[in-house]
Amino acid sequence: MIITIAGCGALGGFFASRLIDAGFQVQAYQRKGETQDALKKGLIIKSLDLETERKYDLIAVSDDPSDLHFSELVIVLVKSYSTAEVEPVKRILKDGGVVLTLQNGIGNAETLVDIFGEEKVGAGVVHYGAIGLAPGVVQEGGGSFMAMGPWKRDVSMKWVSDILLRAGLNARYVEDPRPYLWSKLAINAMVNTTAAMTGFNNAELMANPLLVKLMKNIGREVEIAASRAGVKIDFNDIWEKFTGNVRSNIPSMLQDNMAGRKMEVDAIPGAVLNFAKDESDLPCTRTLYALLKSVDLSRGY
Repeated sequence: MIITIAGCGALGGFFASRLIDAGFQVQAYQRKGETQDALKKGLIIKSLDLETERKYDLIAVSDDPSDLHFSELVIVLVKSYSTAEVEPVKRILKDGGVVLTLQNGIGNAETLVDIFGEEKVGAGVVHYGAIGLAPGVVQEGGGSFMAMGPWKRDVSMKWVSDILLRAGLNARYVEDPRPYLWSKLAINAMVNTTAAMTGFNNAELMANPLLVKLMKNIGREVEIAASRAGVKIDFNDIWEKFTGNVRSNIPSMLQDNMAGRKMEVDAIPGAVLNFAKDESDLPCTRTLYALLKSVDLSRGY
């Protein structure tokens, strides 16, 4: 089976390596640039302790679908603001194939539904870490759980989670991924935004009582927003699970900020603010959104 990774950055590289180890053929739909050039020479995965590394060869790497093979599964891991740019892979998706978004934020599945159709779109969340050390070089970052399911509730995509399980990933199949997406959004809204603004990793955030209080306030605001979207999540349960598995991970938004890249501001705190009642509602989320958006705008994004 051929699997396409659309957006083979840090997390995409991690997934590619696991799938190749499981015997699948993997290719990358990757925009032109240093990462595409590096991947053509081979993907390098370094261990969590940086003591070992392995090289993985992808069967194809291109931003032109005519250079890629027909694929049964496309895993979308581009930044949320680039989701619509995966439309060209529609040309290589086989009949009966699935496009699975594992991106941060809310709204990616809806964008993909507009492109591919509701019956072909799956959505999920990932609680695995990866750090991009250089173009085509990825450090594993730990983690132990993911969940995915069909966007259309009466469609079965169990075969996709079976593939992920074969790749050694703790993949749970769910009938409705929406509560999982909102729960992950709560974590991202709490942790990614605060880390990007302060420069602290996850463990450093948790060691700071002022930031812990801020993150809790943001998490409760996401719970309110989710309720307005018709999705029930439990902040206390989300917080307990997050704090029970804290490592010195560098969140993706902090990695982007440190590298001067555009951050996923609109897909994370911005997605929460889409459910605000007025300009004063959800104040903690609104403040971090304004600060981070200002950083992006100052860089011309």
